[in-house]
Amino acid sequence: MDTDQFKTKFESADQFLEAAKGELNRPAEDVVPFMVCRSARKSISNYLKGFLITKGVEYNEEDTVEILLAKCQGIHGGFNDFDLSPLKFNSDDEYSAEFDEMQSCIDLASYARQLVHTVNKTI
Repeated sequence: MDTDQFKTKFESADQFLEAAKGELNRPAEDVVPFMVCRSARKSISNYLKGFLITKGVEYNEEDTVEILLAKCQGIHGGFNDFDLSPLKFNSDDEYSAEFDEMQSCIDLASYARQLVHTVNKTI
């Protein structure tokens, strides 16, 4: 396992998660839904990539979150209940997401972080 690469992915994931939270905590009229949703998606992607690195599984940087999740599910059943539906927006919806939709994206990214840490401890 490349610990530097793993650490970099997790640090990047944490930064994207914090960016999403920070954006959502701005005054309502200043929040950019696209930034919240995209940052949460990138956070999840980096957490999943970090997990794959720890298992020595190759991936492409361009792999979608769905592809990364499928690879993680093939390694550990703990990912089988990971539901990406809060991220399922068409491109126009990402620009006009409601507060609860944006919060769901952040919650999902936080769950991804927790899940990866938990699963790594059990393997």
